[in-house]
Amino acid sequence: VRFRAKQWYQRRVRGRECEMIARGKTEVREESYRKFQLREAQKKELVRSWSTQHQLKLARETDELEHRKKNGMLLLAQCDRYKRCRQCKRCCDNTGTSNIWRESRFIPGCRLIV
Repeated sequence: VRFRAKQWYQRRVRGRECEMIARGKTEVREESYRKFQLREAQKKELVRSWSTQHQLKLARETDELEHRKKNGMLLLAQCDRYKRCRQCKRCCDNTGTSNIWRESRFIPGCRLIV
């Protein structure tokens, strides 16, 4: 009787161990599949992003090339013609203007401009 009980207990333990091993295998397989899907999604997103950036760059380059072909003027002539730079959007005339009003006065030792 003890021998049978011992065998039954050992089979039960082995069955649990096999179930745990099988469950562990399936969890590892599922986890690796999830990681694979995540990597593939990231790869697709990067490819999409790269292609859109490449298209934008090509559009910018073609626009700049057309702009260069149209304008055969010198830089100074362009500065006279246009108020702002096309690339950096700054004023082309270097007049030395400031943001401070002419009526304002600077008082030494004071942090305020009156």
